[in-house]
Amino acid sequence: MRGWIIGKARRRAAPRVVNSVNRNLESLTIHLLVNVVRGGKEPWERNKLGRRSHEPKVVAMCCMLMIFLNKTYDEIESYCKINSELHRLLGTSELPGHSVMHRGMKKLSTSYVRWTITRVIFKYRRQGLTVAVDGTGFSLSSSSKWFDIRVRRTNTRHDFLKLHIAIDVETGLIQAFTITEGKAHDSPEFKRLLRYLPRIAKCLGDSAYSSRKNCEIVVEKGGKPYLKFKVNATGRAKTSPGWRVSFREYKKDSEHWLAEYHLRSIIESVFGSIKKRWHSFLKSKLGWIRRKELALKVLAYNLKQVLYLKRADEIGIPLRTPITT
Repeated sequence: MRGWIIGKARRRAAPRVVNSVNRNLESLTIHLLVNVVRGGKEPWERNKLGRRSHEPKVVAMCCMLMIFLNKTYDEIESYCKINSELHRLLGTSELPGHSVMHRGMKKLSTSYVRWTITRVIFKYRRQGLTVAVDGTGFSLSSSSKWFDIRVRRTNTRHDFLKLHIAIDVETGLIQAFTITEGKAHDSPEFKRLLRYLPRIAKCLGDSAYSSRKNCEIVVEKGGKPYLKFKVNATGRAKTSPGWRVSFREYKKDSEHWLAEYHLRSIIESVFGSIKKRWHSFLKSKLGWIRRKELALKVLAYNLKQVLYLKRADEIGIPLRTPITT
């Protein structure tokens, strides 16, 4: 993975793997999603009164497919009606309509999406990960207005939610994520991102995460912090021996330290992949549904990435190959 330096990738996903998966991406995703959701817990309790409702797992899978395929409620309803393979895998001749899926989206909890993501990436969740952390914004349909004193006029700016992620540098899988309001700072989310991860080897992050407290969080996880120092940083440990050790290594051999730090560049390609395929904006109007939509984008990305990793294992070649010039 040392082919990643200073924000520029020297490796790319193996074309043989990518092309093989992309040719049957929808079918492979449906099979993977059905296997994951079918064998797990119920997303919500089924209605006991009134006429028999659709199975919650089926409705939840349709909501997940809607985000994965970038479709509206009406479009996913039409897609489900004509997809015979989906009917066969789910074992039903009648799939939910757009109104049922809309209600299901409201019932679907973010915690259930997190649980599904954990099941999807379970095989690739291991001790000794090299983790990179960062955050990026996704714009909303709403906007804010304020009076700009400098130019003496009212300005408008789109509101946004911020997605914070921790990825495994080796596989590119998102191991943990949090969602905050757009104005929230990155550093307080660091502890939440690493909370449920197994022991790690290294943690890479830009200067937004650079603090003695965050260094100690990495050390407690068994890892070495590579959190870029701010220009006014000093080596005083205060209550963080991990900070002092990292700062000394930086001063002693800054070239090697920065080479390790710049492995975090892969996280930019993860954000780019999500925004290119699943867009950099959220369609939902309601606040709590927006967060679910963003969480489902994380699930969609991990589904695709797991399919690439599985195919690379089947073929027996590494997922990433050097770029020849």
